[in-house]
Amino acid sequence: FLNPVDREGIEPALDMLNEAGIPIINIDTAVANLDKVDSYVASDNYGAGVQCAEKLIELIPDGGEIAILDYPANSACVDRVTGFTDTLEGTNFTVVAQQDAEGKPDPGLQKTQDILQANPDIVAVFGANDQCAQGAYAAINEAGSSAVVLGVDGSPEGKEYIAEGGAFVATAAQSPIKMAQEAMATAYAVLNGEDFETEIYVPTFIIDASNVQDYMDGWQ
Repeated sequence: FLNPVDREGIEPALDMLNEAGIPIINIDTAVANLDKVDSYVASDNYGAGVQCAEKLIELIPDGGEIAILDYPANSACVDRVTGFTDTLEGTNFTVVAQQDAEGKPDPGLQKTQDILQANPDIVAVFGANDQCAQGAYAAINEAGSSAVVLGVDGSPEGKEYIAEGGAFVATAAQSPIKMAQEAMATAYAVLNGEDFETEIYVPTFIIDASNVQDYMDGWQ
C-alpha cells in the first residue's frame, strides 16, 4: 500500500517493486505513472474542487478576487485545483494569486500573508488541502480580512475551525475509512487472482456550518 508525497520522486521505488513482483495498491494521491501500480484508490479529488467552487458561488454570488494555495508536486491537490478553477470559469470570480503552499500550515500562512499584502480585497482563499487552508485562516485572522477560506480533507482540525464560525467556512470531506476498505478489498482480489478495478474513486462531500457537528468525531 503506497501513498506518495512526491508523485514523480517515487518512481524508482515503483520500478524496484515491479522488478520484485510485488503488487502495489496506490492510495489517496496518484503516482505520476499509474501503469506502474496495480490499482489506484482515491477520493474524487477533481469533484472535491468542484464542490468547493460551488460552495463559494453559493456563499458569494457576486464573485470577486480570490487566491489559491496549490501543491503541484501532489497529484491529488492538482486535481482539486483543476476542478475548482474549471467550475469557476465564466463566473465573476478572478484568481489574482496562486502559490505553492506545499500542503502545510506554515507555508500556507506565509503565502497568504504575502497575497493579502498585494491583494487586500480578496474575498476567498481556496486551499488544496485543510493543512495549508489552516495557514490561510491564521493569516486572514491576523490581517483582519473579511475573506473566507475553503479547504479539502474534512480533517479533524479543519472541522474544529469550521465549528468556530469564523473565516474557515467549508471543507470538501474525504473518507479515509472508505478508501482503506476499498484498498483492502482490492488487495485481496489481487492476491487471490480475482478481477479488480484498476481505478476506484470515493465521492467527497461538503462539510460546513450546517452539518459540521455531525462529523466532529475524528475522520469520516
